[in-house]
Amino acid sequence: MEKKRVTISSPVAIAGTTLILITKLSLNCQPGGSNIFFSGVKQPVGIVVASPSTKKAFEITGKEIPLNQLIQEAPGLAGILERA
Repeated sequence: MEKKRVTISSPVAIAGTTLILITKLSLNCQPGGSNIFFSGVKQPVGIVVASPSTKKAFEITGKEIPLNQLIQEAPGLAGILERA
């Protein structure tokens, strides 16, 4: 059994600019005879940069992406951006 979800890290504010890291969490559980094996991976997916004048989203490679794309993957992001 494998579960995946997108998570939002706590925002970090530096000099009026807020950085929000978006990560993907993958958890895996496999039975093996009389044992059960668990594993997990947390990897960065993107980052949101928010300032009073603009809000932008970037893939971890640095390529700019539509902010709405990350909001759809991580619905809680919209509320965080309203406060940023």
